[in-house]
Amino acid sequence: MTALEGNAGTGWGAVSLEMLAGLREAVFRFPVATVFLLATAVQQHLLIADIRLFDLEGHGRATFPEFVVGLASGALAALAATLLGEAHGISRLGRFAMAVVAGLAAFSLVGLPYTFLSLQWALILALIGLVPVAPFIGRGGSGSFWMFSARAAFAVFLGLLALLLLAGGISAILASLTLLFGLDVPDRLYEHVWVFTALFAAPLFGMGQLPDRFDEKPGEIVTGFMDRGMRALGDFLAAPLLIVYAIILHLYALKIAVTREVPEGQIGWLVLAYGLCLFGALLIINPFFDRARAPTRAFLRLWPFFLPVPLALLFYALALRVGEYGITPDRFLLGLFGSVMAIVLALQLFPRLRGDIRLIAGLPVAALILGSFGPQGALGVSLRSQASRFLEIVQNPPVEEGREKEALSALTFLDGHKALGRVAPEGTEISPDNAYIETAKAWRLNPARRFSGPRGFSLAFDSGPAALAVAGFEVMVQNLDISAVSESPVPVRLPSGREISFSLRDNALLVTSGEETVRFTISAQTVEDMARIGGADEPMAFPLSADGRRITLVPTYIYADIDAPRLTVFQGTVLLRSANW
Repeated sequence: MTALEGNAGTGWGAVSLEMLAGLREAVFRFPVATVFLLATAVQQHLLIADIRLFDLEGHGRATFPEFVVGLASGALAALAATLLGEAHGISRLGRFAMAVVAGLAAFSLVGLPYTFLSLQWALILALIGLVPVAPFIGRGGSGSFWMFSARAAFAVFLGLLALLLLAGGISAILASLTLLFGLDVPDRLYEHVWVFTALFAAPLFGMGQLPDRFDEKPGEIVTGFMDRGMRALGDFLAAPLLIVYAIILHLYALKIAVTREVPEGQIGWLVLAYGLCLFGALLIINPFFDRARAPTRAFLRLWPFFLPVPLALLFYALALRVGEYGITPDRFLLGLFGSVMAIVLALQLFPRLRGDIRLIAGLPVAALILGSFGPQGALGVSLRSQASRFLEIVQNPPVEEGREKEALSALTFLDGHKALGRVAPEGTEISPDNAYIETAKAWRLNPARRFSGPRGFSLAFDSGPAALAVAGFEVMVQNLDISAVSESPVPVRLPSGREISFSLRDNALLVTSGEETVRFTISAQTVEDMARIGGADEPMAFPLSADGRRITLVPTYIYADIDAPRLTVFQGTVLLRSANW
């Protein structure tokens, strides 16, 4: 035994015990979050092994977004609830109960989006923001919140570092065994290593690094160490750029007032970016305000005066877009963030609340949580708006070409969120396999008419009775419905008994058989061809080839981006040869 190993606290045994003690402390401190993390990892391991135990949507399989991400969201909510209980001195049993309730609620909202009208990405983003905010609900101050958030960010960094070192190191070892000794390491083993590390080991390690003190303020050592960099960030970057950005927005508002031009469609996102940068700067440089120099002092004095005009621009542009196209989740969230900025601005009138960064961080989180699910949320309000917009058009004939395009755009939105039942005519039987086309026809709309909107176009191919030559193919996959936004491939069992799956990714149709995936590129020209000949009085067939294999697409409905033609939704039939799979 070397002198180093024999020295108490520095040997291999002491290091191992310290690591185990840290993990044990994380498990005992956050038991509910740990269980959710473990369930997340186990479920994803089962999906990799093609073992599907749960069915959230009645399709006979669990899906990644609705189940795995739901469990991960439960872990975030349980973590936030535990931190809230710790900060308020609630007993261990009370914290456990709070974590269970919060975790199950978050899992339900994210895991069952169609039931709770959840906007998953927004709710997940809000839960991430809730973790540092939760311990300071009703207590603490700006300094302690900043210090806890900084330490939490460092814990996240350590977790990411653990992910890269552990999963990357094990993967390198496995690759070395293959390269040096010729051992056959299955690709799925690499997947299992990264899944276990990313969904359980690394997050658990990061949780173990979270501080258990909620009253610590930035000391002279911390602020002194960062003082020069933060002053440079404020003086040379944040303050000048935000002031210039505000001047540009004010000049644009003046241009609108003078010329009476309608604001461009992207003005809302420009104001959103400005607000996020403004709030981010206030959060990051908060501890250094008392040592601010002239540029940063000017910014701190003037920022409340920068906001009213951009907010007026935002709400004016939103009113125009909503009046023309109705409410969508994006517009709802833009309006919500604008309202939060207005509230933060109003709070600056109260000296006790002025400059409190807990409010600057906490109000957007609270608003995003409330706006991400339920009938009051972005999706619930948008569905009601688009359904009302559709019915207002179709129930007031005649529906000329321009109004028909508006109706079809609203119908496309409702179809994308499985909400066509809101506008189906009473007493009409609508087949779920062809709901968009049948609903459009029930209201005497032409589903084959191209719809051009702010984001893309949809086409419904309905040629009536027709014949199509299928030489070279003996298998027909019917009623295929795939989307580029779905994380889960659609499995189909061939007559031979072999299972293949289909998915849309990055301008290509991916067909997976076992561990092999063939990528059939769908070019922009192919999408434009679909748009050009859509609605013709004959069936449309689009051949694709890759790696010596051929398939043919026979669409009944597509949706594509319009700026750079890219297929995002395909419904229809695929012709193929089973011998290729």
